Amino acid sequence: MKKFGIIVAILGIALFITSNFFYKKTSNAVDSSGSKEIVTGPNGSWTFKLPVFAGGALFVIGLIFFAASRTDNQHHDHLI
Repeated sequence: MKKFGIIVAILGIALFITSNFFYKKTSNAVDSSGSKEIVTGPNGSWTFKLPVFAGGALFVIGLIFFAASRTDNQHHDHLI
């Protein structure tokens, strides 16, 4: 479980970092919806940065699995 948490966290960080290279923001002064930037995906269509969000979520899930895999005597040894 501990190794699984570490692997998931590393995959989350990798997905978070690498997916930022495939998206670009375009300034649009004539946008009628009021936003100043449009996010476009690799194929040029408007999109939401779902891989970036998924990478962050995987990182948090990996940290949760890593923390849950610790035994009870390891949790508060530094406090005693």
